[in-house]
Amino acid sequence: MGCISSKAAADAAHQKEEEEAALGPPSEIMDASDHAQDLVMIVSKTIGLHLDVMSLDDLKATQMITRAVSKLNDGTMYYVKAQTGLDEWPWIFVKIYEPPEVTDVSPVTFKGIKKMKDDFKLVTF
Repeated sequence: MGCISSKAAADAAHQKEEEEAALGPPSEIMDASDHAQDLVMIVSKTIGLHLDVMSLDDLKATQMITRAVSKLNDGTMYYVKAQTGLDEWPWIFVKIYEPPEVTDVSPVTFKGIKKMKDDFKLVTF
């Protein structure tokens, strides 16, 4: 079993390295657009699962950073800072990939989340 989990961890690390290599430089931090708010709402169920809540009615995107995906199949990676309205995790950073063409049921892919108790400057991860 140790070999399987080690291989899985190595594969995940390799995939993360490839993804990072395919990303262009980050944009400047900017106010979240209506499009960023829409993206966050599309993945809100997944965000809720990570925060252990059933619904996030007060989820509000406040800032965003974009990075072009150049090597794989293009598209855009969004890093969005959002206010949750929750006492335990009032702030989150959400990583969302938007492909250039919709080829699946969901138009975007949830890639990760960072949960925070305090308001921090948005960063890529």
